[in-house]
Amino acid sequence: MRSLTLRKITVKLVLFFTALIMVSSLVSFIASMIFAYNVENEIRLNQQAIARTILELEARTDLSLEEILQIASTFMYDAEPLRDADSLAQLPKPPDQLPPGESIFMGERPFHGTTTLLKIGDTVVQIRLRPQNTTYGIAASRSWRSALIYVAIGAVLASVLARRIVRPIIQLNAATKEIARGHFDIQLATESHDELGQLTQNFNRMARELKHMEYLHKDFIASVSHEFKTPIASIQGFARLLQKGNLSDSERDEYTRIIVEESARLSHLSSNIIRLSKLENQEIVSRKDLFYLDEQIRKCILLLEPEWEKKAIEWDIQLDRARYPGDEELLQQVWINLIGNAIKFSRQGGLISVALEHIAGGIRVTLEDQGAGMDQQTIPRIFEKFYQGDAAHSSEGSGLGLPLVKRILDLHNGTIQVTSQPGEGTCFTVDLPIPTEND
Repeated sequence: MRSLTLRKITVKLVLFFTALIMVSSLVSFIASMIFAYNVENEIRLNQQAIARTILELEARTDLSLEEILQIASTFMYDAEPLRDADSLAQLPKPPDQLPPGESIFMGERPFHGTTTLLKIGDTVVQIRLRPQNTTYGIAASRSWRSALIYVAIGAVLASVLARRIVRPIIQLNAATKEIARGHFDIQLATESHDELGQLTQNFNRMARELKHMEYLHKDFIASVSHEFKTPIASIQGFARLLQKGNLSDSERDEYTRIIVEESARLSHLSSNIIRLSKLENQEIVSRKDLFYLDEQIRKCILLLEPEWEKKAIEWDIQLDRARYPGDEELLQQVWINLIGNAIKFSRQGGLISVALEHIAGGIRVTLEDQGAGMDQQTIPRIFEKFYQGDAAHSSEGSGLGLPLVKRILDLHNGTIQVTSQPGEGTCFTVDLPIPTEND
C-alpha cells in the first residue's frame, strides 16, 4: 500500500496510457470492421453495376462476350469467363442450375477476393477485384485519414495529461526563482495528493521556514545592534565627560565605574554571541567527562554567593549523588545561567529550591524560585535570542543566557520545561538522559 502511494504518478501514467492504448485499439478494431464491411458492400454494389452493364451490352449490341467483358472491366475490377474446372466445381450450384441473367455475390472465399457470378447463356462470368487489389487493402488505403484522427486524439489527450503534470513543475520552477531572489512570501496551491502535491507542500513549508529564518535573522541583527549600541553609547558619553577638567573626584570615580561596567557588559555580550554561534554550528558533544553533577551544581551556587547574599536568599538544596558523562564546562554554563536568573528575579529574602533526582533513563534537575514569575505570553519566547520578558531587569542581561542553556541541553539530548505564574515564581525542570554505549 505504501509503495502504491509513493508511486502515484507512475500508476496514473501507466493506467492512463494503458487505457489510451485499449481505447485506441478498440476504436481501431471497430473502425476496421466497419470499414471492411463498408468496403465489401461497396465492392458488391460496384460488381452488380458491372453485371448490369454486361447484361445491357449483351442485349443491345452484337459484340462478342469477350469484347463486352473487356469493355466492362475497369482498373479495379476484372470481368472474365469462368472456365477452370476446379473453380466451376466450387460454385454453390452446378452451372446449369444457376439462374441466367442474375448476379450472385460470393464474398471472399473460395474465390480470390470478393466475387460476383453472372450467368450469360451457358457461360459463367466472374466479376472480381484485380489481383493487386484486396478488400482489406482498399479498407487500409481509406482508413489512413481515420488513423491520423486517432493519432491526433491520442496526442491531444497525452498533451492534456502532460500539461497537467508539467504545470505544477513550471509553477515550482517559477516559485524557486522567486525564493532565490529573496521573496519568501510565495505559497503555491496544492492541487493533488500525489508526489507533486507532496513536493508543493514541502516547498510551501520550506518557504515559510525561510521567511521565519529571515525574520529571525533581521531580528537578530537588530537586537545585536541595539545590545552593542547601548553600552558603546554609555562608554562614549561618560568618556567625554571624563575629558572635562572640572569634575570632582567622586564624579570621576562614578564615571569610571560606569565605563568599566559597560565594558564588562560589552565583553560578556561578545563572548555569549561567539559561544552561542559556535554551539549552533555544533551537532554533537565532542567532549564527554564523567563527573558528579550534584557537586557541579553546589559549586555553581557557591560561585554566585556574592549575588545571592546581597538579597539574603535562602536555599532548599536536595541533591542526590549522580555521576553524568557529558561536557562538564558546557553544563556548568547551564547551571550558572539558571541559578543566576533565579537569583536575579527573586525578591529580597526569597527562597530558591534546587533538587536533583534519578528518573527512568536519566537525571532530573529542578530549580524553583519565588520571584516575579512570567505570564503565558512570555514563556514560549524566553529561549529566543535577545528576548527579555522583564523590562525592569533588561539592563542586567543580554537575552542570550537561556538560548545558550537550550542549545547546550539539545546537544546533550536533554530537555527543559518551564512553569510559571505572575507573582508566584518560576520552576525550570531539566531532564538529562544517561547516554548509552551506542550514543
